[in-house]
Amino acid sequence: MKKASLNGKCLAALLISLALCFVSMVGTHQMLTDGGNIQVKDLKFITPQGNAVRFLEYRPVGASVENPVPAVIYSPGNDNTAEIWRSVAHELSRRGYAVFVPDLLSAGHSDEAVGNSTTFGFSELIDYVYDNLDYIDKKSIAIGGYSKGGNNTVVVLNEYGELQRNDPDNFVRKFCAALVLAPPPSSFTDAVTGVNVGFGAGLYDPYSRIGFQPVEGYWPGDLSVKAEMKEFINLGVPGTFSEADMADPSVKVEIGHAYGSFAENNARVVYNPSDATHALGIISPMFIRDTVSFFMQAAQAPNPIDPANQNYIGLLLFSALGFLAILAMTVPLAILLLNLPMFAALRNPVGEPTSSLKSSRDWIIFVAASLIGGFLPPIMSPILMQQTSKIFSLTGQGGTSGVFVFGVANNNVVWLLFSALFLLAMFFLFFFLIHKKNGATLSGYHVKISVPNAGRTILMGICVVLLCRSVVWFADYFFKVDFRVVDLTLGTIQWSHLRIALCYAPFFILYWCINSLIMNGCNRFKNMPEWLNTLICVLCNVLGTAVVVAVYYTNMAVSGQGFGPFGNWKAYMMLSYMILMGISGTIINRKIYNSTSNLYLGPVIFGILTAYINATVYTLPAP
Repeated sequence: MKKASLNGKCLAALLISLALCFVSMVGTHQMLTDGGNIQVKDLKFITPQGNAVRFLEYRPVGASVENPVPAVIYSPGNDNTAEIWRSVAHELSRRGYAVFVPDLLSAGHSDEAVGNSTTFGFSELIDYVYDNLDYIDKKSIAIGGYSKGGNNTVVVLNEYGELQRNDPDNFVRKFCAALVLAPPPSSFTDAVTGVNVGFGAGLYDPYSRIGFQPVEGYWPGDLSVKAEMKEFINLGVPGTFSEADMADPSVKVEIGHAYGSFAENNARVVYNPSDATHALGIISPMFIRDTVSFFMQAAQAPNPIDPANQNYIGLLLFSALGFLAILAMTVPLAILLLNLPMFAALRNPVGEPTSSLKSSRDWIIFVAASLIGGFLPPIMSPILMQQTSKIFSLTGQGGTSGVFVFGVANNNVVWLLFSALFLLAMFFLFFFLIHKKNGATLSGYHVKISVPNAGRTILMGICVVLLCRSVVWFADYFFKVDFRVVDLTLGTIQWSHLRIALCYAPFFILYWCINSLIMNGCNRFKNMPEWLNTLICVLCNVLGTAVVVAVYYTNMAVSGQGFGPFGNWKAYMMLSYMILMGISGTIINRKIYNSTSNLYLGPVIFGILTAYINATVYTLPAP
C-alpha cells in the first residue's frame, strides 16, 4: 500500500512537472511570436570559408518584397547562444523589426571554427542578410552586440572603415547604424563614417572602467565624465568637446543624448544604465530600453511602441518555469523507474537516521565546521579561477586542452573540486569527532555499493537525463524554445556538446557524491523532522555562497565596483548560479536517497544533468 501511494504521488508530481513544462513552452512561444505576429525560424547559412553559422530569424508576418521592413543583426557575447538575447529580439520584433541573432562560430549549433572569421561569423551574417533577403529594407539595417558581441561590432566598423578608405568608389555601406555595448577596450578611430554609432556600458560593469582613465571624485563606471567618451563623440561630430573640455570632468557627456543627427548618419550616443552589471546587462530593463531606443532612432519602427513599454519579463519567467520543472521532474522519474525490473534492486526505503548531536560540544563542532566549509570555498572562488586555465591545460602553462576545451565548465569544476575537498574534510571531522562516538557507523550511511547496483545507478542516471532531454527536444522541435534561467540553459545539444558533457560529468558527479555523503549521511540527524533536516542541509550548501555573493554586490552598490581584479565578476556570477543549483541538488539528492538508501543515485542523476546544462552553450575559447 505504501509503495502504491508513493507511486501515485510521484506520477502526480511528474504530470504536474510536465504540465508546467508545457505551459512554459506555450507561454514562451506565444511571447516570442507576439501572439502570431512574428515568425521565429531556426536557420543556417554557409560562410565563404565553408562554415555553417546557425541563427534565429524573427520575421514580422507582414514583411515581404512589397513591404520591406528594417532589420537588426545582433551579436551575442562569449559563452552565449542566440537564445540568450530573446529579450532584445522580442522587444525589437514586436515593434516591426526583423531580427537576426547568430550562434557565433564555436558556440551553440554553429561550426567549431575559431579563427576562420574575425567576427566569428557575425560580419558574414550581415553580408547574408544584405545580399539574400528581399523582404529587408537595405537602407534600414542596423547592427549591434554585447560584450564579445560588442567587440565584433567594433571589428565590423573598423573593417568597413578600411574598405571605405582603400576603395571608396566600390565601397558598399551595408548598415546605417551600430550599437556597441559593454565591449572590451575598443578604439573607434578607424571606424567607417556615415554610420550612426551608440556606445554603452552599465554603471556597475567592469567594462565601464577597463580601458578608461579613472576620474577622481566620480563614480568608477560613470561614462559621462570619461574623456574617451568625449573623443568618441568628437569622432562623429567634430568639435563637440574642446581640448579643455576633454580634461574637465565638470563638462559631461549627456547620457542618452544624440549628438549629431540620425538623419545625417553622424549621430553619436552614450548609454550608461544604472541597473546593469556585466552579467545582468542581458536582462537589464534600462539596457533593453536604451537598445530599443537607439534602433528606433536609427531605423524607423513600423510599430513605434515606446521603448519603456516592455513585457520581456514575462518571457523570462515562462522560460525559467520550464527549467525549474525539468529539475523537479527528476525525482518522480527516478522513483517511478524503480518499478522496472532492471532497477527494482535499487528500491530500499531509508531507515532511521544513525547520526545525532547529543551535546552542546557536538553542536558547536557541527556549526563551526559547517560555516568554515560553507564560506571558505566561495571566498576562494576568484583565486581558484585564476588557476583554472593552468590546471585544465594539462601542461600547467595556461589555456585549455584538447580534452577540457570549455573555459566556463573548467571554472565550475575547479571550484567544485575545491569545495569537495572541504566537504570530505568535514565528513571525517564529523564522523570521528561526533558521530562515531555517538554510535554511528559507515555501514549505517550506506557508503558501500555493489558492482551490479553501481551499474544500475549509472544506467538510471543516464535514463533520467535522457527522458528530461526528450522534453527539451519536444520544446525545441514543436515550439522553437528552450528552458533557461538567464545563462543556465536546458536546450538541444550537438554530438560535440555531448562529448564535452561526458568529459566534465565525472567531476560534477564526484562533487555531488561527496556532498551526499555529508548531507544524507552525517547531517541526517535522529529525532529531527525531515523538513527541518533538509532545510539545514540546504543552508549548509548555499548559505555561505549566498552571503559572499550578497557582500560582493553590496560592496559594488556602495563603491561602484567589486572586489579585486575586474575579471572577478565571472566568479561571482558563477556563485550566483550555484545558489540555485545548490538548493536543487540538495533537495533532489535527499528525496531520491529516502526511496533508495543510495548515496550515489541522486548525485549521478544531478551530476549528469548539471554537466549537460554546462555544455549546452559550449563555446571554444577565442584565439
